[in-house]
Amino acid sequence: MTVIPNFILKRMYKAGSLRRVPEGVGFDIINNLGPGQISLVQSIKLNDQVYAAEHLVLVINGESVAATTIHEDNPATFFLNQVITCVIQDTQLVAGRYDLTLELVSREAGKVSLSISDTLAD
Repeated sequence: MTVIPNFILKRMYKAGSLRRVPEGVGFDIINNLGPGQISLVQSIKLNDQVYAAEHLVLVINGESVAATTIHEDNPATFFLNQVITCVIQDTQLVAGRYDLTLELVSREAGKVSLSISDTLAD
């Protein structure tokens, strides 16, 4: 398995995309590395709060996919230059700066941990 350094993974985060959405809070990642498959979404951490897969939805090509339905036998394909919106459901955040870590497993790269900081505007 390939280990992808965080400085490369950070380029996948669409800067300034942390925002409130009707379902909670969302942000975008864009696949600028190459096609792949996500075989597990483990968690998203915002500052000190960890959100397990049960609270997460990925919006892929306009379709909402519960993170709990993504697994080795039912992976989510992530094409080159595709944008996926990650949504943390039923979450209300105040405006401010947040440290965000997305933990997932890719068939091609193994365990992936993307860590960034972004600001949620009013």
